[in-house]
Amino acid sequence: MEKAFLYIDILGFKNLVTCKSSKLEKIFMVIDSLHVHKNDVFQTIVFSDTILIFNKNNEYPLHYHITYLIEYAQQLFYKLSMINVYFKGIITLKSFTYIEMQNLNAYYGEALISTYQDEKELKGFGIYIDKSISNESFIFDKIGFNEKYDYILLCQSLIKLYKETKGALPINKNLLKKTDDYFRIDEDLRFLREINYYRKHIKDDVVRDKYNYVYNIYKSLLPDFFDIFEKEGFLPFSINPNYVGRINPFNILAEVELRSNKL
Repeated sequence: MEKAFLYIDILGFKNLVTCKSSKLEKIFMVIDSLHVHKNDVFQTIVFSDTILIFNKNNEYPLHYHITYLIEYAQQLFYKLSMINVYFKGIITLKSFTYIEMQNLNAYYGEALISTYQDEKELKGFGIYIDKSISNESFIFDKIGFNEKYDYILLCQSLIKLYKETKGALPINKNLLKKTDDYFRIDEDLRFLREINYYRKHIKDDVVRDKYNYVYNIYKSLLPDFFDIFEKEGFLPFSINPNYVGRINPFNILAEVELRSNKL
């Protein structure tokens, strides 16, 4: 049976294990806290640095499954980004079998094989969606990546604010309270602060390219915002001089980590 299938690979997991990072337990605590575990429609499998989420049956329409998978991926993105852990994921619709047996659970199928293989060829990090089902995502903005996949923009609060203001800053601070569309503005800004620091200071060319790729995607889509953000350090005051946000903008975790690891 075809399933709406989400494959996620946690990036840098091998290094975290090798250095016995305290982040390992936090990663699994985050995964364990996801809302998907409370939704009987979906099944979740976790092994090492891999997460698989898929619908158990086809009781609901495809767009329901796709939308929820993206929302779960977004929830994971925000939770893990707070400890500067990122992932690469793919959403597809292909055959997949999951059987709960007496002594073990068996799972296999084209969905797992294709996403495992394709993930290695995708750039940066974040969530990609098979173009054949991309139109089933009504809520999230996305851009084309190649002939097979689109890239989903998870920083929706910032995207929506840009559309609303046509890129003009500063804004009226009350605008942020009029709707819950912008409730993750602070997290979006923090995310950009962190990856901006990484891309400028990390020595590993391969890893730096991942941060640069994602950073440049948002820069290309939010050029007027970035003109100001890059000058002012992605601070909440850039949005409005009296807006301080919920997250300390001067606490750059990437700086602390790179300095301690001397990368």
